[in-house]
Amino acid sequence: MSLLKLGKTASKLNELRKMFLYGPRYSSRSYIAYLNKMGANIDEHTLIVMPETVFLDDNAPYLLEIGKNVAIAAGVSILTHDACWHVMKGNDGIIRGHVAPVTIGNNVFIGMNSTILCNVSICDNVIISAGSVVTSHIRTPGVYAGNPAKLVIPYEQYQAIRESRQVKEACTIAEKYYMRFKEKPPQEIFDAYFWIFVPRETEKLPPAFMKQMKLCGNYERSVEEFLNSEPDFDGYDAFWDWCLTRIKKKRQ
Repeated sequence: MSLLKLGKTASKLNELRKMFLYGPRYSSRSYIAYLNKMGANIDEHTLIVMPETVFLDDNAPYLLEIGKNVAIAAGVSILTHDACWHVMKGNDGIIRGHVAPVTIGNNVFIGMNSTILCNVSICDNVIISAGSVVTSHIRTPGVYAGNPAKLVIPYEQYQAIRESRQVKEACTIAEKYYMRFKEKPPQEIFDAYFWIFVPRETEKLPPAFMKQMKLCGNYERSVEEFLNSEPDFDGYDAFWDWCLTRIKKKRQ
């Protein structure tokens, strides 16, 4: 049996193993399909990273709505009910339920091990930092962090910061790779930074770069922005030469 066939067999066995261990949560797509069948309204292109570690409340799934281009990192919990009324019932015997909707808009990232409590709505263009607890509505685009989660920086300001750091961050990656392996890094490791050096031709994009272009369900928009922009460097070699000069200068 060829190595290719062995690889495909191993991949299939691993998929079956995950199906057996995690049921509907064995993949992002199967988990979303399961919840939508139960009454949730989750866009099919929502990305759930490591769904076996994520809890999307299925106590009342019809109260959960998630829009387009939402990414949910590992360890996230989204709750549509709260059982803290057990404490009050223990004192006076009265049942006071707490079941309420959660609505998440478009273009939202929920960081690792964050929790979204019931009766919360999150607007479009929001980033929830890792480990945050969202206890109330988020109505302003931006980056939120903490317990309870608070606005750290407005969306437009954060976007400008990210854009200003692209070349510096990519060069840091190049330096770390070079110092570890003592060789020129393959351009594929810059799959989140390739806009800074790739010629504006979509036909010749490596698969790793094309995969990023197709994320979020807006490939046509990405192509338009890509073709209408200019790279910071005249190709990958020019970018690497610039990085190598900085690395050598830094090490002198």
